[in-house]
Amino acid sequence: MRAFTSRALLALTFAAGLNGAAPAIAADAPAAAASQAGASVSPEFAKPFNEAQDLLKAGNGIAALAKLKELDALPSLNAYEKYLLLRVRAPAEYSANDSVAAAKDFEALLANDQLPAADRLQIMKALASILYSPEQYAKATVAIQRYLDAGGDGAQLRELLPQTQYINKDYASAAKGFRAQVDATYAAGKVPTEKTLRLLATSYSQSDSDAGYVWALEHLAVAYPKADYWKELIARGAHTDKFADRMYVDNYRLKARVLGGVNDSERLSYAALAAHAGYPEEAKRILDEAYASKPFTGPDLGEANKLRAEVGKAVAADRAQQAVNEASARSAKDGNALVSLGLLETVDGNAQQGAQLIEQGIAKGGLRYPEEARLHLGYAQVLAGRDADAVKSFDSVTSGPAGIVPIAHTWSLYAQSRLHAAAAPTPAAPASK
Repeated sequence: MRAFTSRALLALTFAAGLNGAAPAIAADAPAAAASQAGASVSPEFAKPFNEAQDLLKAGNGIAALAKLKELDALPSLNAYEKYLLLRVRAPAEYSANDSVAAAKDFEALLANDQLPAADRLQIMKALASILYSPEQYAKATVAIQRYLDAGGDGAQLRELLPQTQYINKDYASAAKGFRAQVDATYAAGKVPTEKTLRLLATSYSQSDSDAGYVWALEHLAVAYPKADYWKELIARGAHTDKFADRMYVDNYRLKARVLGGVNDSERLSYAALAAHAGYPEEAKRILDEAYASKPFTGPDLGEANKLRAEVGKAVAADRAQQAVNEASARSAKDGNALVSLGLLETVDGNAQQGAQLIEQGIAKGGLRYPEEARLHLGYAQVLAGRDADAVKSFDSVTSGPAGIVPIAHTWSLYAQSRLHAAAAPTPAAPASK
């Protein structure tokens, strides 16, 4: 958590320079003029009081407190003298590292009818800063809120309030405060810190706001694209909607790109699904990468060997028919063959050409699966480095087979994270559905 103003600086703020601070008093005046009408002090009070103020201004709170103790020997103090004593003793105690006593005296100052109304906010601010310590976070929350409710505009205290609420396990209030900070940061064209977004995410989680938690998690993934954030988003997408069978291979493509690969245990399944979907080149690449690290053993090795042989033949056949297939796709009445050919080119490593073919297929129309065409267009655009176009394509996927919407949304976030990296330090806030 953030540290507040240093003790010496805070003490000096209230010993000198504060509007309405305790005035220096002429020691030779029987009833020195004070800052409030009708208030007076005795000469016996004035000398040690002024010396104590000078010591505090010099940064010596302990010596200032010792000098103020001389006032205890006086037979009695009037109301204004008691107020002045509090006014200097409170910051002196804080300067001397006695936060408990300082907080008590600042509270007494707020309750003192001699305190000028113009100084109340400053005293509230001082008290809030004093209480911001591990031992007194609960009191700090109350003090900070009181200061803000009274019209205080201290940006630092406003920033600290949700932190104290978080520590006190008032997660709903903390989430509200952190969200306001995050929204204001984005509105200013800046990026919230990872710490603030993580605190927001945890506050939402602890207050049972799953939608809020996902919002924060998505913003973390875009601004700070770490594997853990992406893993959770992909896993959540897999659980929000039971996937249609043909969506599983698209989920593997997402994982392979965003996480830098799939688990060894998933490679055989990914390759088999790609081959079954009609993309043997993709299956061959997956298997070739897998064999390089030798993940298959036992029955899996036999199955992998068989699949590898099958896709090898299919790849050879596809390459032999490539020109014929493209001519047939272009002469077809609808765009289905062009879309399929475009995805084939994409997974074969020709994403730029693949994206163009899919775009042509979509423009031609008559598609059996238009939502999947837009998903695959976004996929090709990401691989081709066309991230802004990819975001538009992914965000256009709002319905379709089970699983397609969360897959498209996570892809969109990934494309936005790449745009963020390219535009740092002032990216736009990511879209969130």
